[in-house]
Parts: sequence; C-alpha cells; structure tokens
Amino acid sequence: MTHISFYANELRCCIVVALAVAGSIVVGPVFGWAGNDVYFVTYNHHIEKGETELMIMNDFTEPAVRSGENKLGGYFSNMLELEYGVTEQFATEFMVEAFEDTTNSYGKFTGFRWENRYRLVKDENWYLNPVLYMEYEDLDPKTRFKMEVSGRTDGKGEPPEEEQRERIMETRLILSRDFGPWNVAFNWINETDVRRSGFTDFGYAAGLRYSLHSHQHDHGESEEADSAASAGRWKPVALGLELFGGLGNSRAFGGDFEVQPHYLSPILMFHPSERVMLHIGAAFGLNGVSDDLIRTGVSLEL
Repeated sequence: MTHISFYANELRCCIVVALAVAGSIVVGPVFGWAGNDVYFVTYNHHIEKGETELMIMNDFTEPAVRSGENKLGGYFSNMLELEYGVTEQFATEFMVEAFEDTTNSYGKFTGFRWENRYRLVKDENWYLNPVLYMEYEDLDPKTRFKMEVSGRTDGKGEPPEEEQRERIMETRLILSRDFGPWNVAFNWINETDVRRSGFTDFGYAAGLRYSLHSHQHDHGESEEADSAASAGRWKPVALGLELFGGLGNSRAFGGDFEVQPHYLSPILMFHPSERVMLHIGAAFGLNGVSDDLIRTGVSLEL
C-alpha cells in the first residue's frame, strides 16, 4: 500500500472513530451554526467567536465517465479542516485533502487550502448579511474533492494547462439570511489561476436549510428534559438542500447546459452530542458531465 493510500485510509478511520465518540456521549445538545452550517459547498453568514472546529469529510464519487487510461474510477476523496472563529465577524480555516481510487488502486495526497471569511456587518439581522471569502489553494491538478464546482467541461476558453501544482485564489461573495428556522444562502464563486494570467472559472452555490430544533439548549432545563433530548440525539436537527455548479470562465462565460457541471444535493444533519455534528448527504449530477456523490462529514467542536 502506498503512503498516499495509507493517508486516505487514515482519514476514513478518523471518521469511524469520531462516530464512535459521538455515539458514546449523551450530553444534551447545544446548537450552533458555523459558516458551512448544514451545507457541504455553500457558506452562509454564521461565525462563532472563539469556536474551534475540526471537520472530517469523506465523499464517494461515481464519475460520469470512467477512464482506465486516466485512472478514473469510483473513488473516495477526503478533506480534513480546522476552523477558528477569531471574532464575531472573522473566521479562518486550514484544509488538507487526498483521494483514493478504489477501482484502480490509485491514491494521492493533493494539497492544502487556507480560507478566510469576513462578515461585513456585525448585526446578523441585516437584510442579506454580505460576507467576503478568500481562499488560497495549493493543489495537484488531479485533486478530486468537490469543495466547490466551477468552469465548464469542454475546455473552451481555457489556456494550455501546465503540468505543475495549481495556485488558485478563490473568492466568493456570500449573501445569507435567516428567517426563523430557515436559512437561505447564495455564493458567487470565482477561481482565479495565478499561474495562467489570471484566468478565472466561475461557479455558484445556493442553499436552503430548515432547522428542526432551536439553536440553544437552556442549561436550566430539568433533568427529565435533558434525558428526553439525549434519547432523541440521533434524530435529524436540520434538513438542507443545495444547488451548485459551473458558469463558464473569463474567456467563455456560460455555455450550453451540457458543458457545465450542475448538482442537486439533499442533506441531513444530526447533533448526537454537545460537541459533535454529523452531516450525511448525496449530490446528484443533473447532466451527462456531472458525477454522483455520497457525502459524509463529522464536525468536532474542540
């Protein structure tokens, strides 16, 4: 087994361990939303000052087209994230990622990302709560984790690809608002390749979340109420729906629907303990150039 395959397996082992920890803790839940909330791709305006969160995400992807020549079969892709809320308006996050192609016994550690988000308005009741997002990516061109989707698949407008690591500056304009138990969020995504004269791929992500429980747990509640909360800890606490995809690039914006990847993703979120959240979802490709994914994520508040 290669060192890279070992790394990918280690990430999946961490998920199993985290789930075991989640099942063993029976403390009543304290609900709080970080920037990803229930979503996998979309960000909203929520930032928790002083919160440190470790998130382990694992996808299994069935590609739209398998290719033995390119070693592209069904594969696991993994991401490990560490986020810290510096202030009520600013959060920073570091991520590493890898994949393992189970069909071709081929795996690779693909690089890292450094992300920063800043909410422009302190008052979360502002109409659209704009957030500025900037992320630096140092990745192998063969990276496979779908942290976002952008561009088009027919190569139109793209300058020649260089056989070296990608140096991408990703920016987003995030607009988000809560309406009672509902959250609505939209992200405009730009991925600029700093190696290729600022060539930019465009994408989008939109999310809708419905919370099934209140965000806070009153520490003054009765012991009976705590027991009832613990008994229902494996019931979903939120439902989510995401729509995300590519919108072309700076040389060929838009294009036919069949040359842009687009996905629809239903998601369930569970809060099995005070400091653990579990996300389970699927992303269905909406056309012939889009893959199908099963997605899981475990968040640990440190």
